[in-house]
Amino acid sequence: MPNTKLPSQPKRTKEQKQSVMRLGIILIASVFIVEASVMGIMTWVPTNSRLGSVLLDATLLSLLLFPIFYYLLLRPLVKNIERRKAIEADLRIAAVCFEIKDPTIITDADGNIIRANQKFLDKTRYTMAEIAGKNPRIFKSDMHDDKFYQQLWRTLLKQGSWSSEIRIKSKDGRTLHPFWVTITAVKNDQDEITHYIAIYNF
Repeated sequence: MPNTKLPSQPKRTKEQKQSVMRLGIILIASVFIVEASVMGIMTWVPTNSRLGSVLLDATLLSLLLFPIFYYLLLRPLVKNIERRKAIEADLRIAAVCFEIKDPTIITDADGNIIRANQKFLDKTRYTMAEIAGKNPRIFKSDMHDDKFYQQLWRTLLKQGSWSSEIRIKSKDGRTLHPFWVTITAVKNDQDEITHYIAIYNF
């Protein structure tokens, strides 16, 4: 992995808060409109008792509000649960593959290490606690100049992947034998880079 820090990716927290606010406003407005409509209907429907009025009001509210809550809350929630289950299943499979493949590290969009498999840790003699949150520049050897890393990032950002032979250092300062590394950018549905995966073949 290179020693240059990636440009920060757009933060989605603000957008998520705005989406929640919009949903809340829509729901409040929907309840208000439905309640006003029911009150209007009630003025045209004669009832013999207060209990009958309450039951009719509750029935009309339920019938009118259910489709709104279903399409705005219930259906998206069910889809989200199903999507999360599918993701969890994929992650379980990926976790197994992650440990049996070549030395591998995963970084976030800013290039900070979030995970390394045991083979990578064994090769570099680091522990996961020592490298978590660090930039892969901690493995940088003196075998490559700045132009090497600049070309790496240009290719990675333009094509989404980069491969080349690379030399890295272990925790005790030894320059390890050459690795053929492949770095791949992982993107979300909005085509934003969320992670980088570097696989070191030897």
